[in-house]
Amino acid sequence: MKILLTSVGRRSYLVKYFKEIIGINGEVHVSISSDLNPAFQCADKCVIAPSIYEDSYIPFLKKYCIENQINAIISLFDIDLPILAANKKLFEDIGLKVIVSDKTVINICNDK
Repeated sequence: MKILLTSVGRRSYLVKYFKEIIGINGEVHVSISSDLNPAFQCADKCVIAPSIYEDSYIPFLKKYCIENQINAIISLFDIDLPILAANKKLFEDIGLKVIVSDKTVINICNDK
């Protein structure tokens, strides 16, 4: 299994956890919009992605996932969730699972 953790930030411990669970037959990929990132040191592969606010963000993720045969996307940043939820079908159409709640649930949770 190959997973992509988006907006990974400084969450190196989560990258290590996923690598341990997936084992030697899988890969943990990480993405964020800055190259100054400690989590890049722990991942199998890393990529600098456009900002989540840029129109090119979703096409970039889709292309990256296809090229690297990613099976699932998990976001580690709550701001990323509505964008991924809104585009969930786009990823499912190419056989990729986006681990995210429905947009309605995300909107309820963000309305604090």
